[in-house]
Amino acid sequence: MAQKTVIGIDLDGTVLDCRPRQEAVLFHLVPEAKPHAEILWSFKREGLSTKAALEKLGLVLPPNFSEAWTDLIEAPQYLTYDRGFPGATAALGGLSQAGNLYLITSRQYPDGVYATLEHLKLTSYFKEIIIVPVGVEAAAHKAKQLIKCGATMHFGDTEVDGKAASHVGIPFWALTCGQRSKDFLERETDAAFLSHSLYAAHLLYMSL
Repeated sequence: MAQKTVIGIDLDGTVLDCRPRQEAVLFHLVPEAKPHAEILWSFKREGLSTKAALEKLGLVLPPNFSEAWTDLIEAPQYLTYDRGFPGATAALGGLSQAGNLYLITSRQYPDGVYATLEHLKLTSYFKEIIIVPVGVEAAAHKAKQLIKCGATMHFGDTEVDGKAASHVGIPFWALTCGQRSKDFLERETDAAFLSHSLYAAHLLYMSL
């Protein structure tokens, strides 16, 4: 039997639509931001942090904004906002038949990842679920895990995923449905492929 291809795949913004969760936390902390939701999200998709996007818009942040954001963004009551992108389950089904999927995501709390995947019935699609630390070294941590599992490609939605794939020397399948725009990903990564969703990317992969 031929050995299966090993595929690395990100979670937030790739499999899961994390915008509702991020906005729920944001509007809790800065209610004045709610009327500006679209422009704030567009700022974030061009590479700005949540704090930088708010500051660019001239909104006043509470003194403890960064600490409160970190505390709440993975809190159980906000993780319930996460949903799979349309077609994500079908895409995972197809990709998992074609190869072994290794979920490699940067999070503070592994239990939240496991709970969300179980709730959305996505756990079984992955050969292994790997959680790496958040922060400036996230790309390096992801690259290390891509090497360890022997990945031959990586699917993701941010420059962190792009840097990880580039470091390993494998193709980066960039998804423009998540936390970064098509223009940003074209500018800031060496994407081998750009797709508007995981479902579209999986159809392209299966056609190659």
